Amino acid sequence: MSIKQNNSNILMGFLAFSVAFPIIVVCSAWLLPGTELWGHFSENLLPELISSTLILLLGVGIGVSVLGTVLAYLVVMVEFPGRKWLEWALFLPFAIPAYVLAFVYLGVFDYSGYAQVWLRELTGVSGFDIRSGHWAIILTFVLVFYPYVYMMARASFKRQKIQMIEAGKMLGASPISVFWKISVPLARPAIAAGLLVTLMETLADFGVVSLFNYPTFTTAIYSAWGDFRSIEVAAQLASLLVLVAFLLIYFEKKARGKAKYYSSDVSNIKPYHANGLIGWSLFVFVFGVFMLSFALPMLQIIIWSFEKFTQEWNPRYLDYLSSTGILTISATVLTVFVATLLALPSRRKSNSKVLQILIRFSTLGYALPGSVMAVGLLYGVQNISLISIYFGGSSINHILFGSVALLLFAYVSRFMAIAFNSTIASSEQIKPIFEQSARLLGASRFRLVKEVYLPMMTPGILAGALLVSVDVMKELPATYLLRPFGWDTLAIRVYELSAEGLYERAAIPALIMVFLGAVIMLLFNKLDRDNK
Repeated sequence: MSIKQNNSNILMGFLAFSVAFPIIVVCSAWLLPGTELWGHFSENLLPELISSTLILLLGVGIGVSVLGTVLAYLVVMVEFPGRKWLEWALFLPFAIPAYVLAFVYLGVFDYSGYAQVWLRELTGVSGFDIRSGHWAIILTFVLVFYPYVYMMARASFKRQKIQMIEAGKMLGASPISVFWKISVPLARPAIAAGLLVTLMETLADFGVVSLFNYPTFTTAIYSAWGDFRSIEVAAQLASLLVLVAFLLIYFEKKARGKAKYYSSDVSNIKPYHANGLIGWSLFVFVFGVFMLSFALPMLQIIIWSFEKFTQEWNPRYLDYLSSTGILTISATVLTVFVATLLALPSRRKSNSKVLQILIRFSTLGYALPGSVMAVGLLYGVQNISLISIYFGGSSINHILFGSVALLLFAYVSRFMAIAFNSTIASSEQIKPIFEQSARLLGASRFRLVKEVYLPMMTPGILAGALLVSVDVMKELPATYLLRPFGWDTLAIRVYELSAEGLYERAAIPALIMVFLGAVIMLLFNKLDRDNK
């Protein structure tokens, strides 16, 4: 290995280690001696936590994989009424935070909600507890998170070789056969990337599971920290989430093996024409998903907002908007920049095994609750300060604590998995022949990256940037703990009002967040079209 390449690997290793720093600090909690509280958790709560978390992951994983992939295939490969506007509309659930969708559905369908009240008055049937069992919370997560798979599968379907699909049609393959035997295998890296992000998001969620009173590792982490004041036990439980995320990534890579999934540039695929009853049936199905995941919850939020607007609105909302915008844009640019550097094809092939493991480890932050990520950062900075003071230096606590820099660091570490998985899904579809041809023509590494890699990776980069920006805007725990004084965001305002039970007033900042998310998706949708 050359000195230049070795220095490059050292730089990439430093970037990956920096992103993984909070995760390493959290995992180091196992170096501390065991406590009676950990014995209580492991004996009485751990079996239930494992079973309920596995059931939740299995249900959500199957749901988003099937729903996201089917929807992506329909809008790309099938012509049916309303297809063009529904293709964009299916992105809109990204703009609704999961905890907002949860409290809207609970407010409508809970025992005291007007849906059950109307049902009891109409039929006389006794009500039911929407929180009991697993189906309601799994359905909520599927409706919120299916766009992760939908977005990445859609981008992959659009880049598939038209020759293979046309050959299948000429051989008499039905649309279902083409979907199952050609399109899905070629799109598997993108589908797997979306699924991984979905499962990590599900592992780290606190708002939805707490509203549904559903026991998971995340609720146990908050209980250990908030109720028992034990950051050590909270960190140990969080490290188990990191282990689960690592195993998910490992088994997906193992299942893929050495297979390669190359694709071409965006091709003009001729969709199947679904006419008559079949076409309208597909429209009803796709439109129904859109209504349940976005339109109906939005209608309820708008109704509540109009009822409470004069009571809630004040000039401070301009500060909420500016803080949210600055943090979202800055975190998105930084996260996507680092993810793109780590996912470049030429960089990836020259990476050592240790560096590859470190890069993958740096993407596990998405499985951690934002609060634990924040505590990991604060605890790590405090230890660095103690070491600095021990060797005669000065403390850095007053510089980093409550700073925008530390908050942005938490965002990058927390959301690296989203940007990296999306970017590397596009990177792995670039054929080696492109680099070989460019090298033979004497192209420098900078020119190779600028004129070959980046244009072909643009769909994945844009998809990753969209996911990161929306998630940063919705992030609550890390922002709440690490934000500088006066940097309250819209998510903070939603939390403060919801914590007091003022759901109608919380609908106003939630509505603004949804609107901003829709604007972000509109901009990225335009950029995506311009790059075709």
